[in-house]
Amino acid sequence: MSLGTIGFNVTNSISDAICFDVIGEQYDYGKQRVWGTIGFGLSALIAGYVVDLFSGSSISYTPAFIVMLVCSIFDLTACVKLKLPIIESPENIFKDIRRLLNNRRVITFIFFAVFAGIVDSFIIYYLFWYLEDLAKLTDTKNVKLLEGLIVAAETLGGEVIFFSISGKILERFGHVHCFSMCFINYALRLGLISIVPSPWWIVPIEFVFQGPTYALTYTTIVAYANELAPPGASATMQGIAAGMDDGFGYAIGSLIGGVLYKYVGGRNTMQVFSAFGVVCSIAHLVLHKTLLKDHEEPAINGEPEYKSPEEALKSTYETVP
Repeated sequence: MSLGTIGFNVTNSISDAICFDVIGEQYDYGKQRVWGTIGFGLSALIAGYVVDLFSGSSISYTPAFIVMLVCSIFDLTACVKLKLPIIESPENIFKDIRRLLNNRRVITFIFFAVFAGIVDSFIIYYLFWYLEDLAKLTDTKNVKLLEGLIVAAETLGGEVIFFSISGKILERFGHVHCFSMCFINYALRLGLISIVPSPWWIVPIEFVFQGPTYALTYTTIVAYANELAPPGASATMQGIAAGMDDGFGYAIGSLIGGVLYKYVGGRNTMQVFSAFGVVCSIAHLVLHKTLLKDHEEPAINGEPEYKSPEEALKSTYETVP
């Protein structure tokens, strides 16, 4: 599981960088990413169905591995045919990254990317665990099919919609306000799941909230990292963003979530993470309205900032265009 997760996150960061390099500035990342969501949802729904269909007294995951193998063959075939643009390598990537890390807004972004990973980690790693516990208490059948339906609802419902419109949402509200909204949405999502009387109620909740939480947060982080990346260092910046969110944040959140799940139960743990989401949302917004107010991006304020050529060159990697 550890090796698989490492491979998954490496693939995630590199594929996002490749995606931005291929589509360039003329296309919306969210509209491209939505096709990955459609594939994710369909394969999960099919896998959940065939696992339930071919399992007897004990669950067999062999049908799911067969589905994965078939999809992987199609994926590798497409990758072989993909033509990548030639990207100019940076002269000193460590110097460029050091400049970025000296900026207060970049540091704030990294910290809250970690917090986003912490909040999301409980859903990623413990939602189905909680669902199966709840299914035992309520004597719910066809659990694997239900899990497939939940993933399909998340991806084919909420993610498809929000990945398609995420570019417009970011353009309208900016990264700061989108990030704050995402934390509040995570809080609502976790709070509602913690009070459902039956696992089937999780399906509509995930359908509604997966888009304004995961899809919007993912797009915000990836797009922001791409904007901050020095020339030729997009893969490195995507790696930093993924490492903070999907890596460090998930590690902390899953560890804390596991301990809390054991000692206070799944329902109470979800409510703790929900409260943490509210705190993150308020703290993020307050920071940008006070300490970082003078460093807001021009796209949000609507007013361009004029500098001398020397100042502009110096701040190229220290401010967000």
